[in-house]
Amino acid sequence: MAYLQLRGIEKFFGEHHAIKGIDLSIAQGEFIVFVGPSGCGKSTLLRLIAGLERVDGGTLLLDGSDITDRPSSRRDLAMVFQSYALYPHMSVYQNMSFALQLAKADPAIIRTKVERAAAILNLGSYLQRRPRELSGGQRQRVAIGRAIVRAPKVFLFDEPLSNLDAALRGQTRVEIAKLHRDLGATTIYVTHDQVEAMTLADRVVVLRDGQIEQVGTPLTLYDQPANRFVAQFIGTPQMNMLPYEQLPPVMQQQCPAAAVGGAVGLRPECLAVHPAGHPGGAFGQGAAALGGQVELIEALGAETLIYLRTAQGAQVVARQSERTALQPGHPVALDIAIGQAHWFDSTGRVVPAARHAH
Repeated sequence: MAYLQLRGIEKFFGEHHAIKGIDLSIAQGEFIVFVGPSGCGKSTLLRLIAGLERVDGGTLLLDGSDITDRPSSRRDLAMVFQSYALYPHMSVYQNMSFALQLAKADPAIIRTKVERAAAILNLGSYLQRRPRELSGGQRQRVAIGRAIVRAPKVFLFDEPLSNLDAALRGQTRVEIAKLHRDLGATTIYVTHDQVEAMTLADRVVVLRDGQIEQVGTPLTLYDQPANRFVAQFIGTPQMNMLPYEQLPPVMQQQCPAAAVGGAVGLRPECLAVHPAGHPGGAFGQGAAALGGQVELIEALGAETLIYLRTAQGAQVVARQSERTALQPGHPVALDIAIGQAHWFDSTGRVVPAARHAH
């Protein structure tokens, strides 16, 4: 049975229909990530669950109880905000213990819970400091610690890492993943960063325009996207899209009938680049070739990204683990792994890769 259930959740802001009938079931202990472009409704949906916005339609059930109209303070949820939301005049200990003090919990229990949370988050030596004496990463850990101390039924994270620099984001992401594993707590996490979604989630919920496009494990979304939007949103660099008209004849012949006039999606690792006139063969017999010209090389050390423009004018990027001697302006040939292609019809829906000759 689902631990947290969203049934037909709706939200309006005036005439704007922000959330359009969301149905979602979340199991106890699951780590769910809401992801999508800016304005897709992911933070609004989180705030509806938290009770910070009023639900205009539908039902929210938590552990068998209807919490749709329950005040946020009585939902047994804890939210971690992007802005930390710490009290600047209070110490770390006071910030972390504040909710329990308000609830008039036993001081000995408060101390035990705060010290345990501080130990988990490596904040033990900072408990008497004020927020201004901490780094951004430490402040975010205090905000997370404040949530842990409350021992809620569900943790809610609203883009908690977006104010941190790249190195701290990576480090704190690992800490959040470890924290979830140690606590086994049900967690809903909002982000626009799909790397966070891919690395943290048990399941990812991809949102667009207030609706769910697809729900699945990170690798299911990567390998089996339901439509062109999900295919291009999940994965960095994003999936290459080539219109049917720009495909080499061998690929057009293998295009499913429903995708004629649509497009083919190719992950960057499904393209192999070699100098024009040199034999390719990276993908064996099941490959097609396409001519192009190098526009940019990103040498990242462990991998190389090669940005190209095909002879038909399409821009694509190839990913390879080897380094390259190619330079911008060099003519190249691309080998395409046809067996790993994703076919889409003219509306952007995925088409099964059954082969039909044309």
